[in-house]
Amino acid sequence: MKNNGNWDYFSKDSEYSDVLKNRLIDGVEMDSALAIAEYININFKGDLDIVDFGGGPGHYYPVIKNIYNKGVIKYTSVDIDNDNINFGNSHFQDDKNANFVVGSVLDPEKFIQNCNCVISANTLPHVPQIDIFLNTISEKSSIEFFIFRMLVGDECVQIKKHLKEDNFSSIFEDNFQHNNIYSLKYLQNLLGIDWNIEIKEDIFDLDRLKHHSIPAHEANKFYSNRVSRSVDGMVFKGDIFMPWKFVIGTRIDR
Repeated sequence: MKNNGNWDYFSKDSEYSDVLKNRLIDGVEMDSALAIAEYININFKGDLDIVDFGGGPGHYYPVIKNIYNKGVIKYTSVDIDNDNINFGNSHFQDDKNANFVVGSVLDPEKFIQNCNCVISANTLPHVPQIDIFLNTISEKSSIEFFIFRMLVGDECVQIKKHLKEDNFSSIFEDNFQHNNIYSLKYLQNLLGIDWNIEIKEDIFDLDRLKHHSIPAHEANKFYSNRVSRSVDGMVFKGDIFMPWKFVIGTRIDR
């Protein structure tokens, strides 16, 4: 695995982790979770063995389980935040088909040995690079389908968002967040010729997005600029335009 520096602020952000847990507890069905579940139901049939990278405490799992009607679902969340994993294992302790493990999208191979479906929502823009992840998925013949919610544009753009307004001594070396955008051509290059790739428009409720915030930090403008907001029908994070898309991959039978 490459040396990627001090990029991981997520495992230190307890407020964001609490938001994900509360969504699970309250039964919140996020727009992106509903979309991913629908795309899976449309494009796949038979028993599903899903690995969800950046799956947190498993807040997407109940939504997928409610919508997918073509077979049994086995679900594994792989997340870098140990607190998320512990919460998921506790919350779903009576569900033998749900599993939660600490791990990273930057080191994916050991988590996808037997799965046939890989998903990842809102995680891939925030890691240093995705080449190892997509190369590994492409090489693993058991994987038939994937769907990612990520930032897709006409070109590849690497973005580092500085997170601490009062500390510029190590700007972009510490306390930063990646918001990387990738092109379809780059994704195709990483996956190779064995995949049919579709790009679908993001689906979100503008009215709900207007209230998208981390409750403990609503008054903190610098922190609130780390979550999405709507501007004339487009999604921004602070000053950054976020071209969210769904990337759907189906392995081609040869």
